[in-house]
Amino acid sequence: MKHRGFEKLGGAMMGVALTASMAVAQTLPDSVTPCDMGGYSIDMDPHGANVRAAPARNARVIGRLAPPVKAGPKDEAEPGDGLWRTTFRIVGFKDGWFLIEKGLHPFDDPENIANMGRRSTGGVKTYTGRGWIAAGLVGGQYANTGLPPDGALYAEPREDARRLPAKTRLGAPIGADGSPKKVLACLGDWVKVESFDGVTGWWRTLCSTQVTNCS
Repeated sequence: MKHRGFEKLGGAMMGVALTASMAVAQTLPDSVTPCDMGGYSIDMDPHGANVRAAPARNARVIGRLAPPVKAGPKDEAEPGDGLWRTTFRIVGFKDGWFLIEKGLHPFDDPENIANMGRRSTGGVKTYTGRGWIAAGLVGGQYANTGLPPDGALYAEPREDARRLPAKTRLGAPIGADGSPKKVLACLGDWVKVESFDGVTGWWRTLCSTQVTNCS
């Protein structure tokens, strides 16, 4: 099954030498950290993940992201945990919240519908506009950016930073065929994560592809 992901672009802050994505940054409030990468919802609520108007738990809910749906027998491929999740583009971060846009569940993807027919997302219509989602509801895959070596996170969001060895859920060194335990923050095309063995650090970058490696 072909599946879209949103991959690496640029951003710059905190003295890190990154190329800014000006089209994104110019549309964000000054207090929001610009980011540009993909991700997906890991919220298991059957009513979907809340997308809010502001980065706060009491902010108005302006939409929802369809919940994960189990892969079917007709799928040519499926995610490692057997669940298809709503993907989105991450454009900003503030105080434990990610600013997202372009939400798309695989079952609503026109290409997938053409190949496999329309399938249910539990009656939840995915919000496609811009809004805020709590960091604890965000997942993604380590992107394959060709930065050697695999098996470690960066201590800071820069390529010459100290490396921090980290493990996957199964205890192997992390790499572009896996996902972090938690997605914590973002800065340009860098993502701050926690690995399954509790190491916190940075990877370049996160993407929303759920079946194959992304770059």
